[in-house]
Amino acid sequence: MTDSVAILRTYDEAWNRLRGRLDGLEDHEFFWEPVPDGWSLRPGPGGTWTIDGEGGGGPTPDPVPFTTIAWRLAHVGLTLVDFRERYFADRVIDLDDVTLPGSAQASITFVTEAYSQWRDDIDALPPEAWTSTIGEHFGPYQDDSTTDLVLHVLDEFVHHSAEVGVLRDLYLYRHAFKAD
Repeated sequence: MTDSVAILRTYDEAWNRLRGRLDGLEDHEFFWEPVPDGWSLRPGPGGTWTIDGEGGGGPTPDPVPFTTIAWRLAHVGLTLVDFRERYFADRVIDLDDVTLPGSAQASITFVTEAYSQWRDDIDALPPEAWTSTIGEHFGPYQDDSTTDLVLHVLDEFVHHSAEVGVLRDLYLYRHAFKAD
């Protein structure tokens, strides 16, 4: 039996930590690119925003490009939206189905809404759902359990949230960097 209470508690702790780290985030920091040729959000056609590297869903170059806070928050939000749609709505979406935010505050709202919807849906899962397989919308992972999926999303959420925190720390001390 899955200890869903512990998993949900871990989600809440990770969310509270990320949400606290986002206080005071402004656009110049949100889009800060400390290294060249990184991935971020970019203005697209018709006033929309696009995410470099298809949000992590496309081919990944080697080495993987450095990503901005804008990219990381969009990736977290897209992960939550995508897997929620696949699992709970039985529908595969693509990037054109999601309106990406073009500012720090809009991104915080996007991630907050995506997290709340995902969290509410996994909280409502009946106990037997945690051990059921996730199905064909998950390709080679279709035989994995709901628990596997929820833990995968938690891993994505936690590690990208931690990266946002590190970037915020680096941004604060950016003037102290010394070039090699």
